[in-house]
Amino acid sequence: MTTEAQTQGLGEFGRREFTLEHDGTMAVFLFHEGELVARFRQTGASEKSIQRECALHLARKHGWDGTLWSSKK
Repeated sequence: MTTEAQTQGLGEFGRREFTLEHDGTMAVFLFHEGELVARFRQTGASEKSIQRECALHLARKHGWDGTLWSSKK
């Protein structure tokens, strides 16, 4: 279950199938379409660092050009 705080941390990337999961201890995991993208210490996971990892993943693995809106009409 994704909490509101987790969704806010993802910003627009939450609409691109990124999810955050907490392991119950001190780690937060960032997933994209079920694939582990990054692991953060709970105390070191900021919105900026999470969103940076989302952007890097999309650019490296999916050829993303940095556009956040959909080109679908």
